[in-house]
Amino acid sequence: MFSRLVSAGLLAAAFSLPIGSAMAQPSGLPVDVPREQLFVSDQILRYNVVGNYNFWVQGPQNPTRHAMFLETLWVRDQETGELINDVASSPPQYNDDYTQMSVDLRDDIYWSDGVQFTADDLVYTVQTLMDSPELGANGWHTQLNQFVESVEKTGDHSVTFTLSEPNARFHSMFEARWNGVYMMPKHVFETVEDLATFTNNPPVVLGSYIPVQADPNGFWELYQRREDWERSPAGVQTGNAGPENILSIFYGDSTRKAIAMSRGELDVYFDADFEAFQTTLDTTSTARSWYQEFPWAYPNEVSSRQFVFNMEGDPIYANKDVRWALALALDIVELQTEYIGGVVKVTPLPVPPTTELMRLYHDPLEEWLVNLEIDLGEGEMYKPYDPTVPDRIAEWAAGQGYEVPGTPREVFGTGWWKFDPEAAEALLLKNGFTRDGSGQWLKPDGQPWVLSLQSPPDENDAFRMSNAAADMWSDFGIQVDLQGPERAVWDQNHIEGQFQVSTPWYSFALASGDAWPEIRGWHPEFYVPVGEDYRSKGGGNFQRINDPRIGEMLDAMQAVEPGSEENFELVREYLKYWTEEMYFITTISFKKFVTWDERYWTGFPTAESPDYMPLYWFQGGKYAFQSLRPAE
Repeated sequence: MFSRLVSAGLLAAAFSLPIGSAMAQPSGLPVDVPREQLFVSDQILRYNVVGNYNFWVQGPQNPTRHAMFLETLWVRDQETGELINDVASSPPQYNDDYTQMSVDLRDDIYWSDGVQFTADDLVYTVQTLMDSPELGANGWHTQLNQFVESVEKTGDHSVTFTLSEPNARFHSMFEARWNGVYMMPKHVFETVEDLATFTNNPPVVLGSYIPVQADPNGFWELYQRREDWERSPAGVQTGNAGPENILSIFYGDSTRKAIAMSRGELDVYFDADFEAFQTTLDTTSTARSWYQEFPWAYPNEVSSRQFVFNMEGDPIYANKDVRWALALALDIVELQTEYIGGVVKVTPLPVPPTTELMRLYHDPLEEWLVNLEIDLGEGEMYKPYDPTVPDRIAEWAAGQGYEVPGTPREVFGTGWWKFDPEAAEALLLKNGFTRDGSGQWLKPDGQPWVLSLQSPPDENDAFRMSNAAADMWSDFGIQVDLQGPERAVWDQNHIEGQFQVSTPWYSFALASGDAWPEIRGWHPEFYVPVGEDYRSKGGGNFQRINDPRIGEMLDAMQAVEPGSEENFELVREYLKYWTEEMYFITTISFKKFVTWDERYWTGFPTAESPDYMPLYWFQGGKYAFQSLRPAE
């Protein structure tokens, strides 16, 4: 169906689960638990740190599992934008100048060993993170020390933070989209001499599930429901027990996931390529994704995919004209249709076009995008934006026999940059690039331009768009070295700055529309040069962008109420600047073929019943798990 998917079919990494190495029941699963008592979820990646549940240090990975036993004060649902009280019993309460934040806590939740959760646990967590630089995960140590003057218990279930400077978003550290400051059990951690080496195994948890068994090679992990599940936050929220046992298992590529689901050995998978998803529908009559028909996949995760540049790698990528040239050498319609299957939304901004975020950002900036001009050289100004992109994708979909369930802009996102190799060429010639006799680009120093592009194969959309870019940039005359490292290697290359161009995912805004908590990591105060761990100062800037203007704009946002129009306008100005600089080539927003089989379990959220988001690997995914009931 999709002519260019053939080259992208190489995305499947050769991962293999050593089922035969573990004692397995007849179904082929590696644990001895009756199938009707077991929910099996896609683990996403193979854990490279096994048996360590100390998520306050750098190292242990948390996809799939953190939501099942770690808790924060609040959770932000990605589908509704709703702030859900987790261990807190109400939203944060600030004083008039945002120098104090008070929190009321639930009085009906307990640690898995029967000890009640109280204000002592929250105060201990914050103070311990502030006092312990070795607890450096997620920059919490740095951020808490930046903003917290003191934290004190004001009651058995109430705490007040006094801040060292006004911050209307201080609570965002404790508000989990993906994660947030996890609560520590004071009565356990205060007995530990060295928290840096403490593995927290077996963990005492606030969540509904406790890890009880794990593959030493990181391929699977088994969790058991607490007997007192109703005293966990998700138990309180849903009022439902959920499965007795949950097994997370890493099958590897999309084909293996589809096969496992067809065999009844996988109840939900994280994502798959289009072909594997179609195979699942053909072989598993009880399987479905968010929508029952095209475009099937869940479209509202507030993240986007992009090509990003190492500003301290090859110096050519520090030149915004080069970045613009690379954008104009891409055909976004072909990328979205022939490589991705037409099932994602397009966005030129590093904000996905969900209904709410489009209202706040894409729609108000559409006129600005249409009128945006860049300098091609010799006084020639050029308007790069093409607002017809969603209409052309809709024409493609109609040609495939699909019914588009809404307007093209609602279903396929916004316009994007024109596919204009001539304009791209003008930008390069302006900056001293030349072509050799065969039409291949030479850098200003006369050396062949070899673009190194790193993309992890387990992120199928990222790897497919990398295949698209490799094909298109090669057609444009750039030699492309497309690399598909395993996730752990890819992550380490980011940490140290050992890449030229890469394909991470980012979110520049929360589901509520506030952006500062998501983008503050690009403030120059967090800049770390290549060769050092970019996380060491608590930021997220592995591109090594060091731009004072970004710092000024972030400082202006910090002092403004998050839900105000003034804040949204500041974010729009930030997005304009970021786009003009082309710091990212943002291409598409996330789609997720979060696909589940109702053979054994039912109650997973759908477009028809969107009680919770289906993103089970996020912190809010615990509500989807807890809502499951045995199929009849």
